[in-house]
Amino acid sequence: MKYVLFVGSRLGLEALELLIGESCIITHVFIEKEHEHEFEKFYIRSIEKCETENINFSVNSTQNEIKDILTENESSNIYIDYIMSFGYRRMIPNDIIEMARVAALGTHFSPLPRYRGFAPLNWVLINGESETAVNLFYLDKEVDNGDIVESEVVPISYNDDINTLFEKCIVVFQELMRRAIPKLEKGTFNAVKQDSDQATYTCARNPEDGIINWNWSSTRIYNLTRALTYPYPGAFSFLEGQKIFIWSCEEYKTPKYEGSVPGKVIRIIKDQGVIVLCGEGAVLIKEIQLENGERITADKVINSVRLTLGI
Repeated sequence: MKYVLFVGSRLGLEALELLIGESCIITHVFIEKEHEHEFEKFYIRSIEKCETENINFSVNSTQNEIKDILTENESSNIYIDYIMSFGYRRMIPNDIIEMARVAALGTHFSPLPRYRGFAPLNWVLINGESETAVNLFYLDKEVDNGDIVESEVVPISYNDDINTLFEKCIVVFQELMRRAIPKLEKGTFNAVKQDSDQATYTCARNPEDGIINWNWSSTRIYNLTRALTYPYPGAFSFLEGQKIFIWSCEEYKTPKYEGSVPGKVIRIIKDQGVIVLCGEGAVLIKEIQLENGERITADKVINSVRLTLGI
């Protein structure tokens, strides 16, 4: 079987390396660059892998360029059995999907049919879900709604952040793909239709969406922080007009406050951080970073119980 891949981010790199390792015949790889605000640029490593393996590739191709490349390949009798999308953030047009002789497949890390759309792992953490899933499914003209070929549940623990959860999903993804590839090579796989009546969707996230509202509960603030920690843009607040990124925190049990100001610093713990009141409960803010500064424990910057975090 011959494969054309659409890849982006770390997932795309992992998928590319896995299919190469499984001796799949890859005729072309369309590579998508990360956004400028993203710290890590995995597209560079995907390019290097293609160059090392002598695989044809293109970077940030337009839809017309993609169609031209695939049409030219067909005219040279380089047919496509599978189109596969991994970490590629753009919808692949239906006329390109239809060029796959067997199937066009993609993956999505969410409990489908819920959380169709953008940034599913960030959203399941923000919303405090107890599990997600890794899915291999048919690409379709509608986002993430195709029939599911393989799926496996991934539990989410209270202590998971976006990095540990992603690593869990990558391990499951690798196992799932190694299970699926022999079936794909033989064309003997089955698919199960999603229940679209149960479908939910997510919107795209921008860096400014990480602002903390201290009227929220400590659980909600903890979930936002662990969902957006590095290498994502980070949850943030302001201290005397200066923006601070909060890279880690934990919920912290405090006595009941009759007079409570959300965002107020109530205790400083040397070399650990500071405790801040929330609309409900409190959090220990551990590691922070001022704009253009270094990552340090919060007590190195926030040094008074008269300070209040907020806009």
